[in-house]
Parts: sequence; C-alpha cells; structure tokens
Amino acid sequence: MKSRTVFITTLLMAALLSSWAGAQVFYAAPPTGFDPVKASDDELDQYGLPPRPDASETVAYNAWKRLVTSPQTRLENPAVEVTNIVNGPAQNWQIQGTVKGNLTATTSDNWSGVAITAPSGTFTKNKSAVYMQGVMPAMGVDNCSYGPYAMSWWIGFDGAGNGDVLQAGSNSTTCSTSYVVWYEWFEAGCTSSSGSYPCYQTNLSLAVSPGDYLAMEVWYTTASPKGHAYILNYTTGKSVSVGFNEPSGTATYEGSSVEWITERPGYSSGLANLANYLGQPSDAAYAYNGSSIFYPGKTPSGTTAYSITMTCPPWNPSSACPKKNTALSLTEVSGTSNIWTFVDGPAYQ
Repeated sequence: MKSRTVFITTLLMAALLSSWAGAQVFYAAPPTGFDPVKASDDELDQYGLPPRPDASETVAYNAWKRLVTSPQTRLENPAVEVTNIVNGPAQNWQIQGTVKGNLTATTSDNWSGVAITAPSGTFTKNKSAVYMQGVMPAMGVDNCSYGPYAMSWWIGFDGAGNGDVLQAGSNSTTCSTSYVVWYEWFEAGCTSSSGSYPCYQTNLSLAVSPGDYLAMEVWYTTASPKGHAYILNYTTGKSVSVGFNEPSGTATYEGSSVEWITERPGYSSGLANLANYLGQPSDAAYAYNGSSIFYPGKTPSGTTAYSITMTCPPWNPSSACPKKNTALSLTEVSGTSNIWTFVDGPAYQ
C-alpha cells in the first residue's frame, strides 16, 4: 500500500510540474526527522533542497550543510509579485586588465562583483549550482529629487557575454525604502506577457531587513522545472524553495558563466541610479557543476574570473557623472570565497 501511495504521489507531482510549465512551483518542507545529510539525491530533489557538493570541498560542503540543516520554517505558499524590474546581463562590458591574484579587471554599466566565464555548456550539467551568503545591506541617504534608486544583490548563471540570466537575490530601493527577495530568468526578447514569465524580477513574501544574514542558492536541472532558487533568512529562520522554467525569448540558456553580483537594475526608463547601499559583505561564495568547484578567488583551468567595477554614465542628473567610466560600485575579493562590494563616486551620497 505504501509503495502504491508513493507511486500515485509521484504521478501527481509530475502532472503538477507539467501543468505549471512557465510558472513557479513551491516545494514543501521535509517531514520531521528528515536528515538531509544522509538523504539521497532524489530525496533532496523531492523537497526542493539544493544539490550536495563534494564533501572534500570544505567551504562549499560546510555552507551547504548549514543551509539544509539549520532550523527553519519553509514558506510553502508565499505571495508572489511580478514587477517591471529587470536584473539583466552585463551592459557595456569592458575588460581593463589584470588585478590581484587570478582576477581580471572589468567595468560594466550595471554590474559590480565577480563573474567567472567558462566554455559554453560548463553549467548545463544537471544540478549545476551557485551559492552565496552574507548580510543584507542597509540603505544610506539618497537625493530623492532624482532616481529611481535601487540595488540588487544576486547570484546566477549566464549574462557575462550572452543574453540570458538565471538568477535569484534581493533588491533594495530608496525614496521610498523597501527590501525584498526575488527570482528571475531573464532572456533577450522577453515581454511582460504571461508566456514570458518569469522574465522580470518576481518578488516573494519572505521578509528581509537590513542586517539580516541571508543564504541564497540557484541551480539548474535538465528536467523541468529547470531553474531553482533557495533563499534562507538565517536571522528570522524563514526559507523558500521555488522551481521555475525558462521563459520564451530569443536567447537560450548557455551555462557559460557564473556570477555573484551587485547590480543597479533596469526600469522602463532605463537603468536605475545605484542606491547608496554603503557596503555588502558576502562569504562562502562558490559554484559547482558536479565535477569542478569554482570560487571567486580560485577557478579551474580554462576559465577566467573577473573583478567588476560598476561605472556611469548613465546617471541622473548627468552633471553628477561628467566623466565617462566614473566608478559607482567597487569590488574586493579576499581569500578564496569572500566578496565585498561598496559604493563610490556619485552613488555615495
């Protein structure tokens, strides 16, 4: 009888996932007594838990273990808000030269942080994953005569040289101030139609506040739903796990880069002014594709790691950025897996 119940449950789940193609699926919490450390890969999948990295990779494995074993309340039916905000590919990507360690200096109009590029298909392996944990930044003072002012902090795949980004993260705005978490799978050519969902920042009702310690993981699977995001607010003990599919558009998922990014997102009026977010520290940043581990400060051969400086123009007012390539947000990498981004120039009010 038990095996028949499991079989029927599996069929119902498969039907549900199929009917939700293009939308999101929220995963239920594991039952009491469930041990994710000892669980099989299929059991981790069943409850929307991130894939397990190799135990020999101490930084990655310990971060994963803490994520899946920490006491937490799973939000199984969070409110969802589809916005008109885009967290998209790197714009005006310009390689500058080599900096400290293995990192190559790069500038972008909308990104700062770290990106690692690799041959196409590197992150199309089943359960390729990227992780980061860190402190939700507080917002400083901005001149509300201008704007909008916004800052996104996210992890994801692609976007460094192509037109799609599979991602999840947090967003902060000022004038007025708000803090949210979200997921998105941007593709070039997407529109706001339901058939293109989730092309835009899709907010989830997992509460976050400045100073909260967050963990985020995004992973790709070859079976539907192909995109996954897991966000845990360690401070409040609340988490959410969502699966979603690639939207319709002109780009396709390449799996050719992985990122840990601070971004000024795009609105219908263009790029937002970067909010005065003061500074954003994060640690235990890693990516894993089942065979290789990728850290901001240590990458496999055949890949390139970039330290990205966000620059202006554009900026509102343009008089605050009279010189091209004025820095807005800087990046520092320490050790193997720690990243710090912080505001500079006209973004620092």
